[in-house]
Amino acid sequence: MIDYTKDNSKRENLIQFIKVTQKLLDEDGLKYLSIRKIATASGFHNSTIYFYFQDLDELIMLASISRFQKYSEKLEALNYTSDVYEKFYAIWDCFAESALKYSCIFHNFFFGKHSDNLPDFLNIYYDLFPEERNKFSSDIEAMYFGKNYTERCRKILIPLIDDPRTRVTEKTLDIITDITVSLTKDLLEKKCNHPELCSEDLQKRMSEILHFVIDKF
Repeated sequence: MIDYTKDNSKRENLIQFIKVTQKLLDEDGLKYLSIRKIATASGFHNSTIYFYFQDLDELIMLASISRFQKYSEKLEALNYTSDVYEKFYAIWDCFAESALKYSCIFHNFFFGKHSDNLPDFLNIYYDLFPEERNKFSSDIEAMYFGKNYTERCRKILIPLIDDPRTRVTEKTLDIITDITVSLTKDLLEKKCNHPELCSEDLQKRMSEILHFVIDKF
């Protein structure tokens, strides 16, 4: 992506491109988004977008952060108990509700081409839109700026290690993390490819599988 830090006009153009992309994502969805649509709505030629971004995926990643921000605000607003087990499932329920509502955007955000560079995109976005940067609790901050989705899943499992109600141990941590990542990817793909599927049913299925994998019986 272009270096905008020493050129205010480039900075303003980046902000414009992101805002337009956010609007188009709301109106048309990810499936129908294109460089041509963004350029036309922004008042620029198609080639200008490629001067600012490596590809469309970079721009989509930045535009998607507003959706992730709303999920994080909702997560922060939850009235957590001090019980790590209940907190874990409350986080997952909140995530599933938000992610399945915008399945294609969340799938691309966590599993797309640039998803292994989430902190970089978050830092750029909040530099461009500092007014949207909220102060989160230390727990959510750790998840928020995890390198990728796998790291985020791992971080929220760690407090469950050796909890007598779960199977999570130092030995099983990585494999349970992999299962939760695969589960999320599968359900988001299903909802994205088949939007007619009931989100509530998918959320319930996610919860059932998580309990099966994590809980001791």
